[in-house]
Amino acid sequence: MYKRILVAVDDSATSNAALDEAITLAKAMGGALRIVHVADEAPIRSTVGLEALLDVAQVEEAMRKAGTALLDAAAKKAADAGVQAETALLEGDDKIELAHKRVAEWIVEGATAWQADVIVAGTHGRRGFARLFVGNVAEDLVRLATTSLILVRGQ
Repeated sequence: MYKRILVAVDDSATSNAALDEAITLAKAMGGALRIVHVADEAPIRSTVGLEALLDVAQVEEAMRKAGTALLDAAAKKAADAGVQAETALLEGDDKIELAHKRVAEWIVEGATAWQADVIVAGTHGRRGFARLFVGNVAEDLVRLATTSLILVRGQ
């Protein structure tokens, strides 16, 4: 039985499917639901000279606002389905940590800190060059997760 369900969202169709699955699971199990979003600032922080082109602090703040809005919408969706959910924007304040930590690491650390029984996440199912260049958070979760993991396949 899963009593503490953590779902990671990123505003993609696949993560929306994962959210639906997590809501269904929480409702069926009577479990607590925590919805998380990673404010992935690594690409901004690791790009040398980017500060000369744009206001990095302003971009990061916009990312935080967008992440918070995404979490609010996800919590409303859960509430509309009869499931109360808490939310968390996962980010750090150490510039070195932000530049080098992968999204999956943030999710696993968030799940561990919250003592989740299961992590629910979407997978795009990319293969070949698309997976190589875009990366694969789901694959990293499989390698790093210390708890059960449910991956919801995209269309």
